[in-house]
Amino acid sequence: MTTPTNTTIRRRSLTLLAGLAAMVGSIGLQGQAFAQASVEPPQAIAEKGHINYCATLDNPPRAFLTTEQKPTGFEVELGEEIAKRMGLETRWSQLKFTGLIPALQAGQCDALMQELFIKAERLEIIDMIPFSNTGQRMVAHVETDVQPTTLEDLSGMKVAVPNGTTIHNLAMEANEELKAAGKEKINLVALPTTTETFKQLSTRQVDAVGTTMTAAAYYVGLEPDQFRTVGDPFGLIETGIGVAKSNGELTAAITKAFKAIIEDGTYDTLIAKYNMQGSEL
Repeated sequence: MTTPTNTTIRRRSLTLLAGLAAMVGSIGLQGQAFAQASVEPPQAIAEKGHINYCATLDNPPRAFLTTEQKPTGFEVELGEEIAKRMGLETRWSQLKFTGLIPALQAGQCDALMQELFIKAERLEIIDMIPFSNTGQRMVAHVETDVQPTTLEDLSGMKVAVPNGTTIHNLAMEANEELKAAGKEKINLVALPTTTETFKQLSTRQVDAVGTTMTAAAYYVGLEPDQFRTVGDPFGLIETGIGVAKSNGELTAAITKAFKAIIEDGTYDTLIAKYNMQGSEL
């Protein structure tokens, strides 16, 4: 079996977005509850009056909690905008990254509003609506001379990564290559959250952190006297909102709402608000 390339995955995801938008062309508009065009949600969600999103809420500036424990960030505001176009309120369930897809499949949430990479294996089990681009980045402490340009350059170093994420998997692949070359592997420290990886870096318990480029930009901007990015971004890929394959009506409604958010400029406003230029579709 031929493994789909990133180009093929991107083509499939964009085709899905266009196709779903066409599917809902006949969905009637609700009353003018909002200035924007409203989208009819699935009946079951309309009856409960809210959409329940699952997310880690630990990935600033995309989604995180304020000191008052209120969800905020680019993905939170985007999720709220999508809900608003359907006349719904939002509920947020905070989960560990590895529990997101199982929770969706178990019906514990309606959608995953998360920096979730669109991969062939994920498209086999859930539907995904493309909403941004992202990539990986390495971060080191300013008081060290750590300067890797590739993951393999981290050979023998202690590196923190969020457990179960793409950077975690890429680092494990790099370790296989290092092992085959007879070199010392990366000493990976897999932690539950991105915040915990940077806490370890701030106290010099690890030599570097592997994370997404948006999280790297956020933490370096927040603590420039402690953190610095090293090397160039790599592994660029699209991210998508996850919906259960059994809930095609919701996938179609979210797609239509997201299309309206792009068309009226709200999407670009949110990208600029959270300094995420370069991550837009």
